[in-house]
This record gives sequence, C-alpha cells and structure tokens, in this order.
Amino acid sequence: MNGSNSGGPRGRPAHRPARSGSRRPTGKRRGPAGHGAARRPRAFGIREVELHAPAAPATRESEETRAFRVLIAVHRPRYRGRAIRASALVGWDVTALLNKQDVVGQVAGQAGPPDIVMLSGDFGRQRDYGIFRAIQPWRAQGMTVIGMVEDCETAPPEHPNSAPEKLCDICLTPPFTAAGLRDVLSRVYEQTRGEPAPPPRSSAKLDEEPDAEE
Repeated sequence: MNGSNSGGPRGRPAHRPARSGSRRPTGKRRGPAGHGAARRPRAFGIREVELHAPAAPATRESEETRAFRVLIAVHRPRYRGRAIRASALVGWDVTALLNKQDVVGQVAGQAGPPDIVMLSGDFGRQRDYGIFRAIQPWRAQGMTVIGMVEDCETAPPEHPNSAPEKLCDICLTPPFTAAGLRDVLSRVYEQTRGEPAPPPRSSAKLDEEPDAEE
C-alpha cells in the first residue's frame, strides 16, 4: 500500500501524535552515552586542566638562556654605586633597591628568586641580620647571597647561629671596589652557568682604589 496513511516501516503511522515526554535526543536531556554526553563541548575539560595545572618546570635550555638577574640591597650610596657598576655586564638584569624597599618581596616575586643578591648588613635598618635570615629558603633554589658586613664571623647575641658567614654564600668585609666586586660576580656566573661571564656594557675603567670612610 502506497497511500498517505500507509505509515512508515513496520506499518507504523508516518505522523504520530506528539507526546509530552518526547524521546528525541536534543543534547539537553540526559540520555545514554553517545547522545547528551557527546554534545558537550570537549574543550571545556581541556581549559579546566590548563587553568589549574601547575606550570611546567623550566628546561635546561630556558634556564641557561634567561637573563642573569642581580638584586642589589646596599645601604651606603658609595658602595651601592660600586655594586651597580660592577654588575653592569651585557645581558644582566640588575635591580638596585633604596633603603626602604622590600628585599624579601623582591626575592619572593612571581619571577622567582634572582641569581645573586648583594646585601649589606645595615640595609633597611635590619637588626641581627633579619633580612639575611628571611631570604635563606631561596638559597636552596640556586640563589647566591653575597653579604657585605663589617664582621663575617661574629653572630649577634640574640641569634648565636646567625653569623654572617653562615647566612651567605660569599661574605665580604669593607673596603669594596667595583673591580673587586666584578671579579666576585663573574666567578659566581661562571660557576652557575658553566661559561665565561659576558663583557661589560661600557669600556670605562673601574675604580681600583678602596672606598674612604664616610
């Protein structure tokens, strides 16, 4: 039979009355696997993983090619100026702080700890080498602390285990020259990067005379 009321396959009517609970898969109703579940955007789960997954660790190549960062926190202007000139090498990222700026905040920043921190014992009016102690956890991440203090061996009475030579990787006592500081910085670079230190940004000769007392 080929009439309009002959129905579809197996003799069922071609147009059945609509039911309130239609089973047509629309992608919005819960149904068997392959219907509603397949209609959900696949990218949603991927975005969630990308948003919450931790950042991948830096590769050896990226670690070696990133800028070498130096943080200078030296109280006396003359010594701070010499530290700045000593670290003026090609490709180095140098930040010099004033006496009221936060050393710990700079070290703990999102960019990660600097490669070198040059810190004087009188910076920030710290007592008993408090800033030195506060930045100790980042030494385990490869940060080198160069202390500039009057006495490297004597610990403060309140903290007998806080002798500067224990809180620093390199401890220096005055007087300081820019040339001597550059030699120290260059050695640290060579030891950590495994290659010679870059050339200076300027060909100007560094001072060789020790600082006079202020």
